[in-house]
Amino acid sequence: MSVENALKLLGVSDTASFDDILRAKNAIVANCKDDQEAITRVEAAYDMLLMRSLNQRRSGKVVDSSIRYADVTPMNTRGVGSMPQWLQGTLKKPFVSVERPSTGDLGIQAGVYGALMVLTYVNGTTTSSVAPYAGADVPGLILATSFGASLYFMTKKNIKLGKATVITVGGLVAGAVVGSAVENWLQVDIVPFLGVHSPAAIVSELILISQFLVSLYLR
Repeated sequence: MSVENALKLLGVSDTASFDDILRAKNAIVANCKDDQEAITRVEAAYDMLLMRSLNQRRSGKVVDSSIRYADVTPMNTRGVGSMPQWLQGTLKKPFVSVERPSTGDLGIQAGVYGALMVLTYVNGTTTSSVAPYAGADVPGLILATSFGASLYFMTKKNIKLGKATVITVGGLVAGAVVGSAVENWLQVDIVPFLGVHSPAAIVSELILISQFLVSLYLR
């Protein structure tokens, strides 16, 4: 059966959409319930036009956008199209990515955070458990320095200040949560760990490690 005969049999035009072709086929079949031969011809014509449309789509020819196929599930693109541009950009590109640092950056940041960790350790071993507030300002100063260092190292990698601040705060919070859990497990105020008997020192050490990893690997 030729395409022309199929169009004539179904009574549709050459530019008919899938819905038009399907509607015409169903109408003819409904009127020919007792004529199996006519139904067979109509089904063959329908298949012929459907295959032609599919071949046109595959070859890149322009076809009616309303044409659908039984083996293709329609996609609902309304939700994507209605999203704000900034949200679409965020979904396409992750807010945070992991990168491999250079040897120079690794050495510099390891030196800075290593020095801060040593100061924290020294302060933790010299702060008396009887007077836990005696050295409270020192850990705060060290953490403030590490926060500033993290911002500096991240903006040096051409990361915007706002994004660098969010990542740095996230690292600080993560370090504080992990540090608190470790401190509760060690209970250094009761049993000193490696000479450290200040709970604040343990938490600060974990925060410094978190800040070091965040500023080194994230962007």
